[in-house]
Amino acid sequence: MKRLLIAPFILIASLSACTNQAIHTDTGGEELDNALGGVVGKQINPNMREVEKHPLGSAKNPVRVSMPVGERDYLARLICKNGEQVSAFARNGSGDLSPYGSIMDIYTVICDTDQGAVEHTVFMDMYHADYVENRPAYEFKALTQK
Repeated sequence: MKRLLIAPFILIASLSACTNQAIHTDTGGEELDNALGGVVGKQINPNMREVEKHPLGSAKNPVRVSMPVGERDYLARLICKNGEQVSAFARNGSGDLSPYGSIMDIYTVICDTDQGAVEHTVFMDMYHADYVENRPAYEFKALTQK
């Protein structure tokens, strides 16, 4: 019985010892940049003339948006070539680094047509805070207004 009573006290004492230790939270700008660079990639300012030579929404010219909500907002606004809004879209995963140095997300976007569902692939770079793309990705007609 004594052992059962001692165990909770040992647990409480060890937890309080952990909370009394100082936690180092100061990361210098360079450390933070290096840590984020492993996830996001090193931000690059590419030659936009070269990027714009490729269709918008392709791997060499991904649609720039702000975070996952920007991806969803953009895709929901796409208008298919037949004038209808996209019927569905789904994230397929991540791809290589974009021309901007960030990891790209790859989406399948579906347009319903008279010939059935047509799938399109759209590459997106979500690491562009406050950027709103107003042009439709290639293979699409337009974007609805916000």
